[in-house]
Amino acid sequence: MSISRTFKSGLVLLALVAASGVFAAAPWFANGPKRDIVTLVVTGNYQSPRLMAELILYESRQPYLLLPTPESKDQRIIYVQAKGNAYQIPEKDLAQFVQFLKLSRIVVLGDERYVPAKYLDLFDKTIPTVRIQGEDWNRIADQTTLLLGLSNLGGDYKRLRDDILSKGKLLRPSPRTHQELKPVEKTPPAADDVAVENVELSDPAAAAAAPEEEPAK
Repeated sequence: MSISRTFKSGLVLLALVAASGVFAAAPWFANGPKRDIVTLVVTGNYQSPRLMAELILYESRQPYLLLPTPESKDQRIIYVQAKGNAYQIPEKDLAQFVQFLKLSRIVVLGDERYVPAKYLDLFDKTIPTVRIQGEDWNRIADQTTLLLGLSNLGGDYKRLRDDILSKGKLLRPSPRTHQELKPVEKTPPAADDVAVENVELSDPAAAAAAPEEEPAK
């Protein structure tokens, strides 16, 4: 069954609208994952890959790791799962946490602009890791659908992303400008992939952010 209209509305509101909340009070290692995990999706806190990570979570119940962006003042790493609390993972504990999950594979959404190599270097090298990258996020969604054996991801992603873009429901860019950041050799992500300023989650399956004006073209 394709993603429901109700979920589409809910995802737009939950994933792309500001929400306040708290993370789990107890440390992650005291609780453990809520279910067996085959795939961990890893991506940066930009709207295009984050929307895809949410849809993968919805269809496959596999979690994702949300990495901070250089543009944001919020530099937390957040682990989001289908059920249970979302966890803030200190960077110093990231390698131990990924090992703790006992994964079969890691799927990285986006190139190094979205997921810098420094994070992947922390992971256990025995875990098979696939990075899916390109400039066309719709095609990335199609390939991720095939890779993960999903049914609805590609079509749902196109419809939701087009709907969000057409209605101008874009995420608020960080007030920091690229001029204030240290120069990098690679170009920044596409204009529509705005960094999300707020990553606090009230629902573990909800990626929180503020729907505001379009970023500068």
